[in-house]
Amino acid sequence: MSGHYLWSYATYSPHITRKSAATRFFDLKMGPHDVLFAQIPTRDLVRLSQTCKRVHFLVNDVCFNITRLLCRFFGASGVEKFRQMQRRTGTLISGSMALQLFNRLTWRDSDLDIYVTRVSAPMAALFILQHDYKFYPRKSQDECIDAQLDASEAYKTPSYLGRGIADVLDFHKGSNKIQLIVASTDPMETIMSFHTTCVMNTITYDKAFSLYPWSTFVTSEALVVETVGAGQEVGRQKYADRGWALTHAMSASRNSELGVRVHRSVGDRFTWTISLPPLPADPLKKADSILSCQWELDCDGVKTFTAMIPHRSNGEMTS
Repeated sequence: MSGHYLWSYATYSPHITRKSAATRFFDLKMGPHDVLFAQIPTRDLVRLSQTCKRVHFLVNDVCFNITRLLCRFFGASGVEKFRQMQRRTGTLISGSMALQLFNRLTWRDSDLDIYVTRVSAPMAALFILQHDYKFYPRKSQDECIDAQLDASEAYKTPSYLGRGIADVLDFHKGSNKIQLIVASTDPMETIMSFHTTCVMNTITYDKAFSLYPWSTFVTSEALVVETVGAGQEVGRQKYADRGWALTHAMSASRNSELGVRVHRSVGDRFTWTISLPPLPADPLKKADSILSCQWELDCDGVKTFTAMIPHRSNGEMTS
């Protein structure tokens, strides 16, 4: 779901340049673009956005607006600061909020799930607290956020370890809830261990990635992926209730995003990538490792699972 953006308009004389009615409509700064775009299926909307720069900008601004998605958690002025924090820490957004960005839906009861490494967790937690959220410890957690972060660093939350999660910290402000998921290794590997493919979407500071866009947004299917931990069936049923058909059938085609043992990577030909508005330059920018994430879908004859592929870093294999 990507393409080249071309910009052109009709010329009726060598001296007078006139724009078509369609171009004039898309040039309207306060036009009813949202009404039009709401009637267009996602697949066709992506194709429309590839027609010219102006339409591409409008589609992204109206339909895939990161500020509108996050403003209820941080306020309009705080969204850019949050994205700057993402850039410095490598924090990822996933779960239902990432899905809503792509699907142009709003589920008011949705939490904001953000994924971070153990090293960067204190900075992410501090940012949340500075925006007037309060830490609500679970029964097994320390009431002091600093002590709990130390516990996360020391792997003192074994119930989550099977999914690559060191800890989950809950923050509340009014009806808003933010979950800070501390990954024991790479946050992207945690996201790849989700229960179904329809929620395997993520938002970085500068891009949003949907890893299975065709099945998720065109055929409305969610491939069931084997994973560990409590609540997996409840999670799958939640998305079934939201309209996705749960399937256990992989594809034999090498040209399918759900193909068996098809080598995948973030940003590949199957990925739907949305570029977010640029941020001011930051000398403290953290190296972006998400594009090095590689995997395959595989099956043991009964269950489907995600097999992560180690990648090279400085000439050495890492996992």
